[in-house]
Amino acid sequence: MAKSRTALITLCAMALAALAATSVGSAPGDWPPFLRESDDYPAPIAKAITRLWTDATFTRTVSAAPAPVPLPSYLRFVDAPDVTAAAARHLGLTTYNVKVLGGDWYEADDGNRTRGVYHVLVRDGGRRIVLSWGTHHGSIFGTIGGSALTRLELGDDAGRVTQRLVVNVIVDNGLAASVARPILLLFGGFVDRKLTEAFRTAAAAAAWAHAKPEEFCAWLSGAVTDRRRAELRGVFDECAHPERYQGAVLSQRSTRSSPRIQ
Repeated sequence: MAKSRTALITLCAMALAALAATSVGSAPGDWPPFLRESDDYPAPIAKAITRLWTDATFTRTVSAAPAPVPLPSYLRFVDAPDVTAAAARHLGLTTYNVKVLGGDWYEADDGNRTRGVYHVLVRDGGRRIVLSWGTHHGSIFGTIGGSALTRLELGDDAGRVTQRLVVNVIVDNGLAASVARPILLLFGGFVDRKLTEAFRTAAAAAAWAHAKPEEFCAWLSGAVTDRRRAELRGVFDECAHPERYQGAVLSQRSTRSSPRIQ
């Protein structure tokens, strides 16, 4: 039973990855008021959004402690999730991997049994709206599929970043969905911690780059391919002058063993 609870909680908390009170049933209206009209989206996307908004297995609202970096610095890592995941792995914080697919689509996995894809629907100031699908393979429930509509709300608070997310989740496995709500009542705190894991890793990566830019740039130089480095040049502009951290680059390359970010 412990394994089954862990598998379900992991799926429910997936957002890349990633996935207040729990509310059951339909949200007001049949379309999120924070998105463009449904006709502006491809039919499969609009259908998935409508289902998540009106027929979620559960919704959840959680906040995380403020990140100790300026909002613009933090947003760079939100919008470069492949760099965030790789930096968090480098720092020993996670096993997640994120791949950029193009067109605001990303692929994520935890290096084990959970994987998914997600699409960023909105980038507006400190707000991001993300639509995601994922699966978890376990020995008790087998393969559990799910989807999520996530609102990330980030704000500036005297040089720190306030962090809040609201997520609508559908668990497609009937048996898993039937026990999702009781599990949330019993293990809500654990679910909240899993939901805010992306906040913690992004905050840690951003804090590292902010506090030790030479070390971060040296790592980034060796962690990404030339093509991806060119794409990121305007994002991490402090890394645009390699002569400033060339000694650190050589040190980082001598110890690097992870595959490069594509």
